[in-house]
Amino acid sequence: MAITELRGLDRIIVPIKLEPGTKFVFQCGPGVPCFKLCCSALYLPLTPYDILRLRDHFGLTTDEFLILYTEPFILPRSGLPVARLKMRDDAEKTCPFLGEEGCTVYPVRPLACRYYPLGLGIFRNRDEGRNEDFYYLVKEGFCQGLDSGPEITVEEYRQSQGIPETEEPIKEWAEIVMKKESLGPIEVPQKSLELFFLVSTNPERFRRFVFESKFLEIFEVDEETLSRIREDDLALLQFGFRWLKTVLFGEDLVKRRREVPREKKIKPF
Repeated sequence: MAITELRGLDRIIVPIKLEPGTKFVFQCGPGVPCFKLCCSALYLPLTPYDILRLRDHFGLTTDEFLILYTEPFILPRSGLPVARLKMRDDAEKTCPFLGEEGCTVYPVRPLACRYYPLGLGIFRNRDEGRNEDFYYLVKEGFCQGLDSGPEITVEEYRQSQGIPETEEPIKEWAEIVMKKESLGPIEVPQKSLELFFLVSTNPERFRRFVFESKFLEIFEVDEETLSRIREDDLALLQFGFRWLKTVLFGEDLVKRRREVPREKKIKPF
């Protein structure tokens, strides 16, 4: 299939499904003429795990990190609110973590940065009742890294960029986004959007919501889980994703108590 020649900031998604064993050519680094050009004018949503890793890297509270480095963003296809990286207020709108030598937070860089120039999609296989990942190539006019470099498979590239260990903790979160996308442009209650944003961006506030509101009067949570989520932010995220699936989609993952306070229930999507 012929691909139109790209220039400057032109950007296309190559309409070819890539498998883990599919080979492509790519290199990036100081020796590539376009080095760092892909680190400007980004619309880069942060996953919940990205926020944890970057926050801890800087030794900040979640509130401090969100205020300094992010802004609210609505995911176009799902309509769900997330935090995205806030660009610098300069002419190029550069990434706040870009330095003279490249990325200054490279060991904890966001998942989307690790994937580039690949993109990830999730397909729901209804016949087998499971989700399947697929990949695609993103081509931008300025990128010369796709013109030369070593041949590598998609899975080899994922492993080399540390993608599996940063992707696995947010698989259930990605499933929530995908499921909402599949529902189409339905109206979502404001409370549901607020809960999704809370769990997706701020574990400290979500923890207070669990332990300092009437949450535990409404939902049954065993002592072992409570002990873990009091101290472990990653365990709290995993619990939060299961809870979101319960309240937003009606999945029976976090049990409701038989007798609960008389409050207005949260409507599922």
